Amino acid sequence: MVLVTATLLVIIPIFLCLWWISLLSFTYLGADGPLYPISPVRWLLSIIVPLYIGIDSIRKKKLDSLGAMMAFVMGIIMMLSSYSFFLALMAFFYSGSKLTRFRASRKSRLEEDYKEGGQRTWIQVFTNGGIPSLYAAHYILESGFHEQPLDFANHFALTNIALSVLCGIACVCGDTWASEVGSVVGSGDPFLITTLQRVPRGTNGGVSFVGTVMSAVGGMVVGLGYLAGSFLTFSREALENSPPQWPVILFSGLAGLMGSLIDSLLGACLQYSGYCKRQDKVVHQPSSTTTHISGVAILDNEGVNLVSCWLTALIMPHVCIRYWHWLS
Repeated sequence: MVLVTATLLVIIPIFLCLWWISLLSFTYLGADGPLYPISPVRWLLSIIVPLYIGIDSIRKKKLDSLGAMMAFVMGIIMMLSSYSFFLALMAFFYSGSKLTRFRASRKSRLEEDYKEGGQRTWIQVFTNGGIPSLYAAHYILESGFHEQPLDFANHFALTNIALSVLCGIACVCGDTWASEVGSVVGSGDPFLITTLQRVPRGTNGGVSFVGTVMSAVGGMVVGLGYLAGSFLTFSREALENSPPQWPVILFSGLAGLMGSLIDSLLGACLQYSGYCKRQDKVVHQPSSTTTHISGVAILDNEGVNLVSCWLTALIMPHVCIRYWHWLS
């Protein structure tokens, strides 16, 4: 009880100061620009909800302390920019955390860098959420804190940015679902994406039928989170006067699939994979006891995640622009 009271004594003055600063900024800067005041309730939610999630993540060992701080900052950006962005990010975070613990004992035997409970560091948090958070900050600058439904005809720039946020999150979620489920489900070894030869489980660039399907499912989960945010944000009239929003589920599923395949291709080419006889598992650094399987040691897993997220966020909005009308 004392901790809760002390926390509120810190949070409430902070959010009130931020609200007053934003209100003054909109008063003096918003006369000639598309700036809309942020309600104090939204400021409060933007601080309390990410703070709670960060503290809970440390307590349950989902994130380390620096990872929780990074997630807290990203959560504030997502919540201020769009409820849809925030719920899409939460769909990835919570589903990924649950799947990390799926068949954990088997993963500990397969993965060289496996951590009990799947605790993530700040670097892993940034490489998974950094690109979408930057796009979300761009969305704030473009919209002036005034969200719009996805509509290429009337809000092209905002829709394009919003889909970059969505597809970036769907990419990392799809890759997480593919690796966390595909690596421990099924009896056969995966295929290396570049040669289609069988490789040991845990090899960078290894793909399987189960993992490929799970990447699309993971992306669709993010799309469902985004769609839920749209229903919470916009009135029925606003949604009826806009193009159908439900195709976001299918395109986020495609983004999850594309992101996972890009990740696998980069992993097969730019990450080292070798079989260590001493540890009896696939490792990602060459040594005297390893036999090379694929790739060269240019990027690590975090670097591959960052690049694949960035590429998916760049490519997928163009796919959406081209084919969205087919589903409308």
